[in-house]
Amino acid sequence: MNYEFLNNLLSKNFTRFFPKTINRKLLRRYGIFFVPTNLKILPINFYPISTNLKDQISLVENYDSKKKLIKFNTKMDMDIFLKSLFKKKRFNYLDVGGDNIDLYLKLNNNLKIINYNIYNFKKVINIFKKIKAQFKMKNLNPITNIRKLKNIDMVYFGSSIQYFKNYNIFLKKIIKMKPKYIFFSGTTFFNDNIDKEKWIVKQTNILPHTVYLYFFNLNKFIAFFKMNNYKLVLYKKNKFAKVDYKNFYPLLKQIMYLDVLFIRKNLLKKTIIKF
Repeated sequence: MNYEFLNNLLSKNFTRFFPKTINRKLLRRYGIFFVPTNLKILPINFYPISTNLKDQISLVENYDSKKKLIKFNTKMDMDIFLKSLFKKKRFNYLDVGGDNIDLYLKLNNNLKIINYNIYNFKKVINIFKKIKAQFKMKNLNPITNIRKLKNIDMVYFGSSIQYFKNYNIFLKKIIKMKPKYIFFSGTTFFNDNIDKEKWIVKQTNILPHTVYLYFFNLNKFIAFFKMNNYKLVLYKKNKFAKVDYKNFYPLLKQIMYLDVLFIRKNLLKKTIIKF
């Protein structure tokens, strides 16, 4: 297969004129989620917001703790993971980019000791505020500004940081809060010996929407946190999806879809982590 041709085709906006069936067949056959670009600045994104009040109410009313989460979720065993970190101590959790209520429902059901903060676009947060009021969810705190948050123990980026245009500025705000743990799930990194801090790519599996994001240089990402007194303690391949990056060869040869966990350095000796 000539992936260079396919990359060029998908990186342009020609495909928005294709019938949906053609686009689906292209993606299904070649399994391409992302294509490289030569962009230097991340364009303004119009990421499709699918969250709506009716669906969120349905998730609450029909929640079954024995079933898997309905939504796209990159860390299905988050409750077990959090139990290993916090045992029986009450903790403050920040979900950055969460767009459905069922992760909260699962964690709240299995962890009665969680204070759940969720950050997203105003449109999404307004829906969560209505859900909170209707179902009297006292430990749910929907926010559009993280500055007022205090004593956050865990910050969770569920496949979201790569869509932040000024991600480094946002991460500095997070670090200023001094959370104990910062966890990135379902995030793409490259480990090639190149000096680029990140690579701007186009996402192709949500056509006709045009969305751009970053692939991060793993070593530089780790170095950024090290400089800010956080240490990488665990990383592993994400189990949610098998993402194929074969169309990036030879531009990038070592690309991984990962879960990575950083811990504040002064807590290293006190913590035993099960991932």
